[in-house]
Amino acid sequence: MGADVKKGREIPYEDLAAAMFPENVVEGQEFVPFLGAGVSISGRTFKPGTTFKLPHPQREQIDQALAGLNLTGNARRFAEMAILIAYLIQVAEAEGPLDTPNTLLDRLKKEDYPPSAGELAELFSQRSHYSTFLRVNQGLRNLIPAELLSASEDEQIETLQLLAKVTRIANPPETLTSIASYYERLEGRQDLWNLLADVIRSKKTPTRTHKLLAEAAKHHLAQKGATDYLIITTNYDCLMETALDALKVPYIVLTTRKSDPKVLLRCSENVENREMLRNRYWNREYPGNFVLSKAQSVVIIYKIHGCLHPDINFENEGLVVSDNDYVDYVTQMSKIGIIPATVSELMREKRFWFLGYSLSDWNVRSIYETIKQKSDPDRKNRDYSVMYSVGDFEGLFFEKNEIRIFQASLNEFVDGIISRLPTGVQLGPV
Repeated sequence: MGADVKKGREIPYEDLAAAMFPENVVEGQEFVPFLGAGVSISGRTFKPGTTFKLPHPQREQIDQALAGLNLTGNARRFAEMAILIAYLIQVAEAEGPLDTPNTLLDRLKKEDYPPSAGELAELFSQRSHYSTFLRVNQGLRNLIPAELLSASEDEQIETLQLLAKVTRIANPPETLTSIASYYERLEGRQDLWNLLADVIRSKKTPTRTHKLLAEAAKHHLAQKGATDYLIITTNYDCLMETALDALKVPYIVLTTRKSDPKVLLRCSENVENREMLRNRYWNREYPGNFVLSKAQSVVIIYKIHGCLHPDINFENEGLVVSDNDYVDYVTQMSKIGIIPATVSELMREKRFWFLGYSLSDWNVRSIYETIKQKSDPDRKNRDYSVMYSVGDFEGLFFEKNEIRIFQASLNEFVDGIISRLPTGVQLGPV
């Protein structure tokens, strides 16, 4: 059958806008936004991939070079590709040198939005002096006679890095979770945490997706009889909170500590009795016993991978970033439970709206499977995911779990929602 994928005009924006901004909330929140890294980086403008900007080789020149090599079959086709890629590498070199550890760190700190997983993987790789390309190059040098190689080992590694940059193959060479584990083993957990905090805490600009969700939460809480509004995220940044602060929407953020995983609570300034709530709930209860009682309905932001807010220091950190973190997290979820009881109750019978995820990584899929088991198994509403592109493995996962895919960029999705708002709904500058 294949995954259920909707594109363009097939996406039911009118129904989605009505679900996001309902006329009443008697039955509570209809869906739970589940925010991935793509939401926080959707405001960024990435440079296009390398293309031919310098004079490229003519067909006659390529044929002449290939004829001199006396190659046939796949070897000839590979040599043809290598010639064309060599010109792309030359274009990439003309655009500027590769990032050094310090220039990459400075660039990521100056960005208005958080880094991608690939950029973080590159940062950890550079600062731990780890390179898969070193191994690859050593393997090539074992296969090729030394007298045929004119470049030094460092020059060859730089060439491989440029090759990855222009082809997107092995870029980054290691997954974030794996290289984070290596960095932590080499430099220590606190250095890992400090480096992430250094890059992410400076981000203050919410994206259009954050702003639209903040408007939806404000609309929900303004309704008579409104219950709490739940948002779940794996992001470490505080951009969702910034968007809510701009609209003066009260919220409470929940995270768990890495060691002795008790629940930590952080309240916005407009939450009633915020100091009393902090004293009563901060680091007091394990997730299974955490039942939040308060005087008003608020937005509950559950950060399942931890948070890098300035109020949370290293001793209370709960980041899930390395392979070991994911294994520990999934183990705790299946054995003792890691989701606060209040969150479990709010997401019961609710469908999830996955925004900014690829769901191609085993760790995210395993967390989804565990969370799904904690929610009502008889719920009839299907989850969905907004995705720019869908890979074959993702399609199989979505098909198995009956997740509907809306294929669009997040900004296109926001535009679609805004264009179909129910009558009478007025938004600020999203």
